[in-house]
Amino acid sequence: MRKIYALLTGLLTCPFMYAQPTNLSGALSFEQAVEMTFNQNEQVKANYFVEEMREKEKKAAAGLRSPQFNISAGYAYMSDDIAINLNEYKPAVGTLLGTLPIPPTITGQLIGADWKFPIQERDFGMVGASVTMPIFMGGKINVANRAAKIQIKESRQQTVQQNNALYSQLAERYFGLSLALQVVKVREQVLAGMQKHLSDAIKLEQNGMIPHVERLYAEMKVTEAEVELKKAQAEVKTIATALNNTLNNEGEIVPITSLFILSSIEDIEYFKKLAEENNPLLKQVQLKEELAKENVKAERANFMPEIAAIGGIDIYNHQLTKLAPKWVVGAGLKFNIFNGLNREFKFAAAKSQVKQVEALNNKAVSDISTLVEKLYNEMTANADQMKTLEATLAFSEEYLRIKERAFLEGTTPSSDVVDARLNLAKTKIERLQAAYIYDLSLAQLLEACGLSNNFTEYKNNPYYQPVFYSENDIK
Repeated sequence: MRKIYALLTGLLTCPFMYAQPTNLSGALSFEQAVEMTFNQNEQVKANYFVEEMREKEKKAAAGLRSPQFNISAGYAYMSDDIAINLNEYKPAVGTLLGTLPIPPTITGQLIGADWKFPIQERDFGMVGASVTMPIFMGGKINVANRAAKIQIKESRQQTVQQNNALYSQLAERYFGLSLALQVVKVREQVLAGMQKHLSDAIKLEQNGMIPHVERLYAEMKVTEAEVELKKAQAEVKTIATALNNTLNNEGEIVPITSLFILSSIEDIEYFKKLAEENNPLLKQVQLKEELAKENVKAERANFMPEIAAIGGIDIYNHQLTKLAPKWVVGAGLKFNIFNGLNREFKFAAAKSQVKQVEALNNKAVSDISTLVEKLYNEMTANADQMKTLEATLAFSEEYLRIKERAFLEGTTPSSDVVDARLNLAKTKIERLQAAYIYDLSLAQLLEACGLSNNFTEYKNNPYYQPVFYSENDIK
């Protein structure tokens, strides 16, 4: 079992090992079906990529702590140049200069000059770089990183849940096909018995030992047996298609692992404890509760100021004013004073979500416990039913033998023989169905406990196999 578990773990972590659909045909054990499913099923591949996505999101959250570097470029064309025009102040300045001991030639030159000074030409462009380093974000970055880690754990539990469900689906379809094949075998036995009975009825009618209606009755039952056999064969095709879908296979598969019932199993409290500790759905609800608490912290951070260090440099410019600095550094603070109570209501909603998840967690614990009890009771009921069916089978076989002998002696009608044979077939099929429901309930019980991989260990323990043919008969 450890080898199988190690193989499945390796397959889940190595995407390049996933194979294309195969065309395997022939005998297939349940262990081989498990390996084939977790090597080729598309759901398994999808689960891997979900985990891969969460890992990348975690790295993205870690990047929030790092400085952000940006390159920006721009070009502008204005209606006019930007300039400072002081020409209107010339008269006042000239009057003032006239009172000073300044040569008139100099004063004339000064007053005659154009006092309009350009600052920025009408078209200009620039390329710059900037850096922003978060210093304090109110705890938002820490919350984002913790939430990313929780989401990774949640995705892993989702993978466990889906893989366990896939395991149960495989058990349902694999053993369902085994059941269907054995039902076909029983229906073939019924048809062969009915044909023999019809042959005996024809001989007895020819000898005048039974009326013609007895022969007609036997012919009718042969026809009905043929119809039932065709139905059983059609059911085999339907289930085989479903199994191939799970296996991602296109060939004709014949299951060689028989239906079984365990000779003993742990008590119900053992499985309830396992489910409480390992059920992936419960763990997901618990992780959602942790996420909800982190969301409360994130909403609380909106009440805090945000502080960041900033810097920028002019890399290249075209006709940009010489007054613009080549570089700048500093720090910025952002603090929202009032935003229409948006933060307050979001914070209250986040706290309500925590209470909601706590209530869902309590309900999930109760639901899983109920499910475990239901599945365990189904298993024990079918195991107990098997004991009754064993006694019924022995009686039905002997009863059929007696009725066939009596019919050949002409002391019992044909209907008694037919009823006896159909009752024997019914008992055989009920035995098979009881074992199938037991196996399916066991798989679903282990799924509820989060330990579907343990199914093989249980199957390999001492158990009872209600089969009517050897494995070689179906190869």
